[in-house]
Amino acid sequence: MPGYDYYVAGPFFDRRQLESMQRIEATLEGRGLKLFKPRYASDIKVVGPRVCFDDDCAGIRASKYVLANLIDDDPGTMFEIGYAFALGKKVFGILEGCSEGDAVNLMIAESLTELFVSVGDLESYLSTGSHRRIGLREF
Repeated sequence: MPGYDYYVAGPFFDRRQLESMQRIEATLEGRGLKLFKPRYASDIKVVGPRVCFDDDCAGIRASKYVLANLIDDDPGTMFEIGYAFALGKKVFGILEGCSEGDAVNLMIAESLTELFVSVGDLESYLSTGSHRRIGLREF
């Protein structure tokens, strides 16, 4: 049985990214869900890149689902999506402000179980289990 409900993937390298991650995490934690948050798992400056990588991969394996914040097309997040998908995990994405007809890379779009366009959209899904999909332009 997984140790975490969600592995929350996404960049946290500037204030805007960090605030976006915090909104998503607060939404999930507000529902009592247990999260693996990579930015707290290991300090790359202390343990080095390989241990940080291994810790994050273990976090994905220990989680039931992955929720990926697609802000800024972060390469680490893209890897986490692919790794989780290859493991057979459901991968959810959130791209705040995304709307009908927006372009999303086909490798990412096809990996996602659902794509949420706002934290409110995510909250609605968590409450109801249903979601209105928007049409994306995959490239």
